[in-house]
Amino acid sequence: MTLKQGLIVVTAGLVALGLHAQEAAPARASKLEKSLTLGLNLTDGNSETMLANGNLQIAGEKDLLGSFKVGLEGNYGENTTRSVVDGVEIKEDETTVSNAKLTGNAKKTLTPRTYAYLDGSVLNDDIADISYRATLGPGLGLFLVKSDSISLSLDAGVLQLWEDVAGASDDYWALRFSQAFEYKFAANSKIWQSVVYTPEAGDFENYLATAEIGVEAPLQGRLNLRVVLQDKYDSEPGEDVKHNDLTLIAGVSIKL
Repeated sequence: MTLKQGLIVVTAGLVALGLHAQEAAPARASKLEKSLTLGLNLTDGNSETMLANGNLQIAGEKDLLGSFKVGLEGNYGENTTRSVVDGVEIKEDETTVSNAKLTGNAKKTLTPRTYAYLDGSVLNDDIADISYRATLGPGLGLFLVKSDSISLSLDAGVLQLWEDVAGASDDYWALRFSQAFEYKFAANSKIWQSVVYTPEAGDFENYLATAEIGVEAPLQGRLNLRVVLQDKYDSEPGEDVKHNDLTLIAGVSIKL
């Protein structure tokens, strides 16, 4: 499958995830949540640093039908240092973070504890030398625990991956294994954790792994404080790029 065909499939898949929320008229109880999280960190003095991030999440669920979740996340950071050499001030700018990711996931309920899903994503990360990485694929999942306040799920599936890393384009089939946990312990308060492992189907030494843990608590009205720790691992990164990326993000979330 060519890149052009792949991107068309990924785009169509992500659009389908959004349309999934409009299926099945509201004959059953439904929930829709929308939030925008913004964060900014600045320092000044001998060095100037700036780190900005934003995250838009839209999620919905219909009892006995299924759920969907679409997210758009971006992070940008730069560092400016000043030094004086022979009486001349030298200013150096360095971009430390620059990435964006679009994700989508739709689940179709099969039984009260099982579901089928379609998952897709598109990523760009300048620092990791990833021009693009797109994925799309189906799978099956199981809720080990499922209630209004707590959920624990496992799922497995396949996906097609297209990427351009360090100037080299590639595409291959991969497996996808994931686990997700969420606990809502008070009004507008929750903690969550997830792990996704994606090995190439024909070469298990080539794999991607991501882990996330987060907490959200109310501040006032529709404002929440959100703190997220993300860990991303690439077994075959670009040249002079580290395997592991660890990011701690804090920001204010606005319920839309």
